[in-house]
Amino acid sequence: MRRSGTVLVMVMITVTLGSMVAASLLFRMRAAVGSSTAVANGEQAYSAAMSAINRAITVLQTSPDSLESWYDNPDLFRNQIVCNDGTNIWYFTVYASDPTDPTVVRYGLIDESAKININVAGEQSLRSLPNMTDELLDCLLDYRDDDDTLRPHGAEQVFYDRLPQPYLIKNGDLATVEELLLVKNFTASLVYGEDINLNGLLDKNEDDGAESFPPDDSDGQLNGGLLGMTTTVTYDPALDATGRPRININGKLESLAETQLPPQTIEFITLYRAEKKLFAHPTQLLEMRYQLSKDHTKDGRMTGDWIDSGIKAAELPIVCDQLIARKKEDRKPLRGLINVNTASAEVLGSLPGIDEHLASSIVNARAGLDDQSKSTIAWVYTEGLLEAGTFKRIAPLLTARSYQYRLRCVGFGSPCGRFRIIEAVIDIGREIPRVLYLRDLTRLGMPLMVNLDRQETLRS
Repeated sequence: MRRSGTVLVMVMITVTLGSMVAASLLFRMRAAVGSSTAVANGEQAYSAAMSAINRAITVLQTSPDSLESWYDNPDLFRNQIVCNDGTNIWYFTVYASDPTDPTVVRYGLIDESAKININVAGEQSLRSLPNMTDELLDCLLDYRDDDDTLRPHGAEQVFYDRLPQPYLIKNGDLATVEELLLVKNFTASLVYGEDINLNGLLDKNEDDGAESFPPDDSDGQLNGGLLGMTTTVTYDPALDATGRPRININGKLESLAETQLPPQTIEFITLYRAEKKLFAHPTQLLEMRYQLSKDHTKDGRMTGDWIDSGIKAAELPIVCDQLIARKKEDRKPLRGLINVNTASAEVLGSLPGIDEHLASSIVNARAGLDDQSKSTIAWVYTEGLLEAGTFKRIAPLLTARSYQYRLRCVGFGSPCGRFRIIEAVIDIGREIPRVLYLRDLTRLGMPLMVNLDRQETLRS
């Protein structure tokens, strides 16, 4: 009896241990399956978010000059279905800040040419940036220039060599605006402002003073920091409305006959260049007169004759669209131009020759113009906002087309609730569009409310 009892106990123990092992294996299998599913859903969410890049490129290639197509277009950028895998439906939403209301979402892209390019901007424009001091300005200029000459309040390589963790400074272009964090005295507060999660919305914790992180002034407005006003990627390939290179009026002039310029203007440019003169910018032609310094008997012109360019308000759009003035051998893109059709009054007001009043007038005037009217920068003059001299001074700083756009997008699944967030910069300035910059922002949390058919809600 004792022996049989002992055997029974051993059997029970064995069964119990086997059950525990089986339960443990089952738990681990379920955990593995759950982990695999979570990883798969995460990758699916990432793929959904990446689909937004293709959508954005398609929109920009189809109608780049139509603000309505890419600026705030819920039909193309909000809750767009990517696929249904039988378990979840996957979507993407492209979002951005709305300058008119920091509490609502704008479903569209961010125009980088509406910002100040800190790699090429002059001292006046940089000085106008929020919280910019003489010391910060000099430190930035020392960081980006290619010499070791120390500015009065700046810092060259010697300063960075003496840091507890020294590093080499760029002495060249910054790759991103966030590289400012490597420049002496630039802080996260200056770079990011109050928009700590980069969603472009004024969240509760970004408008409560010192109550919670981040520090803010609780003024009901979203301070986007330098990220909201600056860029490092903008360039203009100098193409006309048809996508062809603009004609260099400081180079060979044979192609002028192919333009829509009046014969009087073509003759003026030809005679001006024949006297070894160069144009600083095409808009120099506006209301321009010139006195010849030598005889041009072939053209029936004599020394002392005054010639007129023939460019008035009506012809100015042709000049702005089809012509460029550069050194003969220079074919580099035009860097750092500000898009007069999309830049804020604050950004426009940073440019030399544009004060706060004029900047506001430009922003107000463009609201009533159609896309065709705004196809070149000429409208700033033709709408009577300023006189010819002022226009010609600021024209070299402006553009009416953009080629680089920032995209922030969340890809998400329903009903699983998994999401991924990406940020990218898209460049359409070349024949084949490309992504200049790409990063994952998922660590910052769900950026906005996502409502699907009024039934499901995802929230950070």
